[in-house]
Amino acid sequence: MTSLTASLLPQKRRQRRETSISIWRALSVSLLVLLCILLPGANAAVLGIDYGTEWFTIAMANPGRPLDLVLNRDANRQTASVVTVNGLERTFGSNAMSIAPRLPENTFISVRNLLGVSYDSDVAAAYRKQFPNRMLKEPTMGTVSFGYGSQANETLIVQEIVAMQLRYARQLVKESEGISVKDVVLTVPSFFDRSQRQAMLDAANLAGFRTIALVNDGSAVALNYAMNKAFTEPEKHLFYDMGAGKTVATVASFSTRQASKHSKSKKSTIINVQSFAADSTLGGQGIDFIVREMLIARFVGSTSSSASDVRNNARAMNRLLKEAKRVKTILSANVEAIASVEGLYKGDDLRAKLTRNELEQAISHLSSRIRAPIDSALESANYTIADIDSIVLVGGGSRVPFVQKTLSDIFGSDKLSRNVNAEEACVLGAVFKGATLSSQFRVRDMRLRDAMPYAVRGTYSTESKSLLGSAKEETAHLYRDFAAVGARRVIRDIRSSDFTIEFELKDSGSGDSWVRLATAKISGVSNASKKLKAKNVLSEKPEVKTTVQTNELSEFEVIKAEAFFNVTNPGYTQYIEDLAAWEKESASIQEEAEVETAASDSNTDSNADSKEKTKKKSTLRPRPTAQPEIITEVVKLDLDVEHHGLIKMSNEALKQSRNLLKRMDDDDSARIAHHGAVNQLESLIYHLRDISDEEDVIAVTSEGQRKVLEKAINSASDWLENSAEEAPIEDIEQQIATLKELESPISYRKNQNSKRTEHIESLKSILSHGEGLVAMYHKEYTLEELEPIITYLQGLEDILDSTSQWLDAMVTQQGTLSLHEDPILTTTDMDSKALEIERALATLVAQNIQRIQDVKATESAQAQDNQSSTVDEEPAPQESASTDKRDGADHDEL
Repeated sequence: MTSLTASLLPQKRRQRRETSISIWRALSVSLLVLLCILLPGANAAVLGIDYGTEWFTIAMANPGRPLDLVLNRDANRQTASVVTVNGLERTFGSNAMSIAPRLPENTFISVRNLLGVSYDSDVAAAYRKQFPNRMLKEPTMGTVSFGYGSQANETLIVQEIVAMQLRYARQLVKESEGISVKDVVLTVPSFFDRSQRQAMLDAANLAGFRTIALVNDGSAVALNYAMNKAFTEPEKHLFYDMGAGKTVATVASFSTRQASKHSKSKKSTIINVQSFAADSTLGGQGIDFIVREMLIARFVGSTSSSASDVRNNARAMNRLLKEAKRVKTILSANVEAIASVEGLYKGDDLRAKLTRNELEQAISHLSSRIRAPIDSALESANYTIADIDSIVLVGGGSRVPFVQKTLSDIFGSDKLSRNVNAEEACVLGAVFKGATLSSQFRVRDMRLRDAMPYAVRGTYSTESKSLLGSAKEETAHLYRDFAAVGARRVIRDIRSSDFTIEFELKDSGSGDSWVRLATAKISGVSNASKKLKAKNVLSEKPEVKTTVQTNELSEFEVIKAEAFFNVTNPGYTQYIEDLAAWEKESASIQEEAEVETAASDSNTDSNADSKEKTKKKSTLRPRPTAQPEIITEVVKLDLDVEHHGLIKMSNEALKQSRNLLKRMDDDDSARIAHHGAVNQLESLIYHLRDISDEEDVIAVTSEGQRKVLEKAINSASDWLENSAEEAPIEDIEQQIATLKELESPISYRKNQNSKRTEHIESLKSILSHGEGLVAMYHKEYTLEELEPIITYLQGLEDILDSTSQWLDAMVTQQGTLSLHEDPILTTTDMDSKALEIERALATLVAQNIQRIQDVKATESAQAQDNQSSTVDEEPAPQESASTDKRDGADHDEL
């Protein structure tokens, strides 16, 4: 019976198993979502972004996973720092590079070094010379902005352009990793000043990031260099980073020391950035411009066009720059390359051969500039090249053979090292820095002492020390060149009047030119004594301490100003009195103890007397805690700080920029949705055309139905070609709905026609098994035995009879219909009938099993009752031990 039941219920078991799997999957997904919300590490991911002149790279630290780079949509580890803005439509990365020749003015390339610089700066002037964009002067801050549309007021500031790309980077992370990350560590060139760093922070803010640190790019490379190394002896290295738009030399020392008691690691790696120097305009892109000029000369020499004509054509210059990059890359590995641009200008093509020797002659004047940052960084660190263990080459520009040859000739090939990834070392160091700032990560104990890009001093007027004396200017040198980021400094002055401190900065390595940094007004000094708790003030003039620091974002902050007073401790008098009383109590107890000791010498019970003596001594209270006669009370002073020369977006400007980026994001989303709907409509049209000629579709459609479908397909196709691009998405969705309304009944009839016979046979098989089971019950059991389950058995018989009659009638009716008509005998109805039979079968089998168990239980109870009754009627006779043994022997023989 069990075997028969199993054969009757295979479909139901499959359905139950599939349902259980579906429920489990849904619960698993819900559980994962809940874990992501509740677990502290689930949202603790940190990004490192190295946003460079030509490329940007993204790395992510996520708890439980190794640090690694995030790939873009092309599965590349680097993304071009390029964005094209056409109205509200934006294109990023390699796609933007592809359309740059068509929209040269609206394609923004290499804008990083324009962050936070004025329109009148040399950097902005050099950019205007090399790129065709419409650069404008931002009226509020005097910085750089760009026109990007036909309207005069359609402008973008540099922070917005960078924010678009950082926002795009965040989207790439979400697409690739499936999570939205907010915390980021950004790299910046070491030479970036306060305004440039602030502009980068503003751009990250607009992109929706929370910047937890800015790290100098050379420092990030040094951190990456030390990640997998052990330093048994102190080492010194110089990191030479030639990127697309800058060259930076960074000197760093490396050592290992015993970690503190509170550290989980036994040893700490110390990275001390001691100096850096930079050439902010020397890089691989500068070589690209030189190659482009060489190509212009070749083109002009073979055509009637003039060089000025070509240079004034934005489209031609953009195409030439793209070709120049390609040629430079080829010449880095080969001795010659062929440049080719079809239809460059006025229909004329460019085709020219360039050799590496020609390129090196053209850039030979750069030799001194290539060396200069190294010499300057070594001088600032007070090192010679002999003190340096190696010069580590970083950045794409360092791959140019001329650069490597120049450095090798000057410093020797044995000094050059290429043991870091030139493009990825910076971003990996940045993301490691982010991991060290979070408690969610367990990382190797490495301490980076990054260097400030400027020195700071504070100047203020002291108070005269006598009536006839005069105040004098006092200067406190707070941070020297390349001081440690994050260090605190304090200015101390004994005074009773309010005062002002003027803070100034000097760019590291820029001579002795100081500029205003901030003004701090400290007030409330004269009234500070009135806020004291103690009344007896020993010092008429308090010591005023003003505390400053630089944070992880390299921002200079005036933290607090406080007045310190020496006052008489109010508790000191009480302490003296209490101490005298305690000493008197102690002396009294001591005297009593001596008397007791003398008496105990003649007492035989010395142990009891000793215990009594100890008890009396223990009654002395603890000695009073010592109190100082003079204590210091601190009064917080009022502090008003004004920063100078810092270009920072106002709250209103940030709001306007966010609104603009939000409109662009919404337009991107709408455009993507529109494009997806168009693709869906196009795919549906092709699909319907393909299936129209299939035999199984022809079988379930009439000629009239196929004509209606063909007409709808042609109409939708014409509409797609002529109107879809400009039509609202609702119209596209309506076209899709119209076609699906025609497709749906065809697909339904096709499906029913293909599966009907199989379902009929399956239902008949279930009917046959059910009837066989009913017959078996009637044959094997009497009516009396079937009495407990007769109701369920009759119910099954009724269902089998009605289903059999229904199936015969429906098969007959279905046979009268054409295949292009909607069926009346459906697979859904047959599945429902089969399920009804299976439920009745399952119920009957379960009740029969219960009946059998009840019968067995009854029989077992009766057997026990009979055995108990027999024992009561014939009690066992009482026999001797010898009889037991004899009987036992007899039993053994039997």
